[in-house]
Amino acid sequence: MLQRLLARFQPASLRSRVEASIDRGTGLHRGEWLVESMPLDAAELTRVTDEVVAWCRERISTTRRPYGIDQMALAIACAEPGGSPLASQTFGVFRPVEFYAEGGVSERIEGFMHSIRVEELNRRDRPVRFAAALFSWGDVAREAIFVDDEA
Repeated sequence: MLQRLLARFQPASLRSRVEASIDRGTGLHRGEWLVESMPLDAAELTRVTDEVVAWCRERISTTRRPYGIDQMALAIACAEPGGSPLASQTFGVFRPVEFYAEGGVSERIEGFMHSIRVEELNRRDRPVRFAAALFSWGDVAREAIFVDDEA
């Protein structure tokens, strides 16, 4: 009983602060692109790909990087709205510089997007939703660990 009472007056552990930050959605950036006009052609897929890459660049530029903590994770999926993914890809944990490097994440996004079989999507004759989730460990670190640095 005394242990629980004393625990209330102790600051939260680093782990619990990080978990709470993640639970609040800190560091999670979500983007969505809906293609309603079917059939989908290569030019439209290229347009969406360019938008996804531009969105990633913009989101990456807004992330926090306290003391060099700048790791990110990215996942992209293609699905009918409300349906299961038809195609998805995770791009692992990477640093922003790896996004721009030759053969880096930006080019891997383009490769994934162009690997999606447009013919298969067109056979469904339904709108298609592309969604991206970018997670920034730097944003979490800034909120959960380096909160006292604001002064």
